[in-house]
Amino acid sequence: MRVIAILVAMFAVAACDDVISRRGTSIAFSPTPEIAAQFSPQVLPFALVTSSCAVGPVFTTGFNLVIFQEHPSFLDHVTLHLLDGTNLGGPSITFPSSQLNGMFGSTLVVNSRAFSFRPQFACGLGRPRSIRADIVLVDANGSSRNVSVSAAFQ
Repeated sequence: MRVIAILVAMFAVAACDDVISRRGTSIAFSPTPEIAAQFSPQVLPFALVTSSCAVGPVFTTGFNLVIFQEHPSFLDHVTLHLLDGTNLGGPSITFPSSQLNGMFGSTLVVNSRAFSFRPQFACGLGRPRSIRADIVLVDANGSSRNVSVSAAFQ
Protein backbone atom coordinates (compact mmCIF):
# COMPACT_ATOMS: atom_id res chain seq x y z
CA MET A 1 0.00 0.00 0.00
CA ARG A 2 2.87 2.34 0.84
CA VAL A 3 4.43 1.72 -2.61
CA ILE A 4 1.20 2.79 -4.33
CA ALA A 5 1.06 6.00 -2.30
CA ILE A 6 4.67 6.80 -3.21
CA LEU A 7 3.99 6.16 -6.93
CA VAL A 8 0.90 8.37 -6.86
CA ALA A 9 2.88 11.15 -5.16
CA MET A 10 5.67 10.86 -7.78
CA PHE A 11 3.18 11.10 -10.65
CA ALA A 12 1.51 14.10 -9.01
CA VAL A 13 4.83 15.92 -8.67
CA ALA A 14 5.83 15.02 -12.24
CA ALA A 15 2.49 16.32 -13.52
CA CYS A 16 3.22 19.73 -11.98
CA ASP A 17 6.64 19.98 -13.65
CA ASP A 18 6.76 22.43 -16.57
CA VAL A 19 9.25 20.48 -18.67
CA ILE A 20 6.93 20.71 -21.66
CA SER A 21 6.92 24.50 -21.64
CA ARG A 22 10.73 24.62 -21.34
CA ARG A 23 10.96 22.67 -24.59
CA GLY A 24 9.04 25.43 -26.34
CA THR A 25 5.76 23.59 -26.59
CA SER A 26 2.91 24.94 -24.54
CA ILE A 27 -0.81 24.72 -24.56
CA ALA A 28 -2.78 27.89 -24.00
CA PHE A 29 -6.47 28.09 -23.36
CA SER A 30 -8.28 31.31 -24.08
CA PRO A 31 -11.93 32.22 -23.94
CA THR A 32 -13.96 31.69 -27.08
CA PRO A 33 -14.22 34.92 -29.07
CA GLU A 34 -17.62 36.54 -28.73
CA ILE A 35 -19.88 37.29 -31.63
CA ALA A 36 -23.14 39.17 -31.63
CA ALA A 37 -25.61 40.40 -34.20
CA GLN A 38 -28.63 42.64 -34.46
CA PHE A 39 -31.23 43.71 -36.96
CA SER A 40 -31.31 47.36 -37.91
CA PRO A 41 -33.95 48.66 -37.60
CA GLN A 42 -34.97 46.49 -34.66
CA VAL A 43 -38.64 46.54 -35.72
CA LEU A 44 -38.78 45.66 -39.39
CA PRO A 45 -41.02 47.15 -42.10
CA PHE A 46 -43.38 44.79 -43.89
CA ALA A 47 -44.38 45.44 -47.50
CA LEU A 48 -46.78 43.56 -49.75
CA VAL A 49 -45.68 43.17 -53.34
CA THR A 50 -48.30 42.98 -56.05
CA SER A 51 -48.31 39.52 -57.45
CA SER A 52 -50.23 37.20 -59.67
CA CYS A 53 -50.27 34.51 -56.96
CA ALA A 54 -53.69 32.94 -56.52
CA VAL A 55 -53.07 31.97 -52.88
CA GLY A 56 -51.85 35.27 -51.46
CA PRO A 57 -49.42 38.12 -51.99
CA VAL A 58 -45.66 38.07 -52.07
CA PHE A 59 -44.12 40.22 -49.35
CA THR A 60 -40.74 41.72 -48.67
CA THR A 61 -38.81 43.53 -45.98
CA GLY A 62 -35.53 45.38 -45.80
CA PHE A 63 -32.95 45.51 -43.05
CA ASN A 64 -29.29 45.56 -42.18
CA LEU A 65 -27.84 42.59 -40.38
CA VAL A 66 -25.11 44.07 -38.17
CA ILE A 67 -22.47 41.63 -36.95
CA PHE A 68 -20.01 42.30 -34.15
CA GLN A 69 -16.97 39.99 -34.01
CA GLU A 70 -13.82 40.16 -31.85
CA HIS A 71 -11.60 38.47 -34.44
CA PRO A 72 -11.70 38.82 -38.23
CA SER A 73 -14.10 36.27 -39.71
CA PHE A 74 -16.05 35.72 -42.90
CA LEU A 75 -19.82 35.55 -43.12
CA ASP A 76 -20.32 31.99 -44.36
CA HIS A 77 -24.08 31.71 -44.62
CA VAL A 78 -27.28 33.22 -43.30
CA THR A 79 -30.66 31.52 -42.95
CA LEU A 80 -33.72 33.69 -42.42
CA HIS A 81 -36.71 32.03 -40.74
CA LEU A 82 -40.19 33.54 -40.63
CA LEU A 83 -41.92 33.02 -37.30
CA ASP A 84 -45.68 33.27 -36.76
CA GLY A 85 -45.70 32.82 -32.98
CA THR A 86 -46.66 29.11 -32.96
CA ASN A 87 -43.06 27.91 -32.43
CA LEU A 88 -43.53 25.55 -35.37
CA GLY A 89 -41.15 27.45 -37.58
CA GLY A 90 -42.06 28.84 -40.91
CA PRO A 91 -40.55 29.21 -44.32
CA SER A 92 -36.88 30.00 -44.57
CA ILE A 93 -34.42 31.42 -47.07
CA THR A 94 -30.75 30.44 -46.97
CA PHE A 95 -28.03 32.63 -48.42
CA PRO A 96 -24.95 30.40 -48.99
CA SER A 97 -21.44 31.87 -49.09
CA SER A 98 -21.39 32.04 -52.90
CA GLN A 99 -24.56 34.14 -52.95
CA LEU A 100 -23.32 36.35 -50.08
CA ASN A 101 -20.06 36.95 -51.97
CA GLY A 102 -22.09 37.95 -55.03
CA MET A 103 -24.22 40.33 -52.96
CA PHE A 104 -21.48 41.94 -50.88
CA GLY A 105 -18.13 41.20 -52.51
CA SER A 106 -15.99 40.38 -49.51
CA THR A 107 -17.86 39.03 -46.49
CA LEU A 108 -15.02 39.84 -44.10
CA VAL A 109 -16.13 41.13 -40.69
CA VAL A 110 -13.51 43.06 -38.73
CA ASN A 111 -14.93 44.32 -35.42
CA SER A 112 -18.36 45.07 -36.93
CA ARG A 113 -20.06 45.23 -40.29
CA ALA A 114 -23.55 45.78 -41.63
CA PHE A 115 -24.93 43.61 -44.45
CA SER A 116 -28.05 44.91 -46.25
CA PHE A 117 -30.76 42.37 -47.07
CA ARG A 118 -34.05 42.76 -48.94
CA PRO A 119 -35.49 39.23 -49.03
CA GLN A 120 -38.71 38.44 -50.84
CA PHE A 121 -40.95 35.71 -49.44
CA ALA A 122 -43.23 33.43 -51.45
CA CYS A 123 -46.95 33.43 -52.08
CA GLY A 124 -49.51 31.93 -49.76
CA LEU A 125 -47.84 32.62 -46.45
CA GLY A 126 -49.70 34.17 -43.56
CA ARG A 127 -48.31 37.38 -42.13
CA PRO A 128 -45.39 36.49 -39.83
CA ARG A 129 -44.87 38.14 -36.45
CA SER A 130 -41.08 38.03 -36.48
CA ILE A 131 -37.99 36.86 -38.29
CA ARG A 132 -34.90 35.02 -37.03
CA ALA A 133 -31.49 35.02 -38.68
CA ASP A 134 -29.16 32.10 -38.08
CA ILE A 135 -25.67 33.31 -38.92
CA VAL A 136 -22.50 31.27 -39.43
CA LEU A 137 -19.07 32.95 -39.36
CA VAL A 138 -15.81 31.22 -40.25
CA ASP A 139 -12.42 32.44 -39.03
CA ALA A 140 -9.02 32.15 -40.74
CA ASN A 141 -8.44 28.73 -39.11
CA GLY A 142 -11.67 27.35 -40.58
CA SER A 143 -13.48 27.27 -37.24
CA SER A 144 -17.13 28.18 -37.50
CA ARG A 145 -19.24 30.08 -34.98
CA ASN A 146 -23.01 30.43 -34.92
CA VAL A 147 -25.21 33.22 -33.66
CA SER A 148 -28.96 33.80 -33.93
CA VAL A 149 -30.86 37.05 -33.72
CA SER A 150 -34.51 37.94 -34.17
CA ALA A 151 -36.70 40.97 -34.75
CA ALA A 152 -40.41 41.72 -34.89
CA PHE A 153 -42.34 43.06 -37.87
CA GLN A 154 -44.31 46.35 -37.65
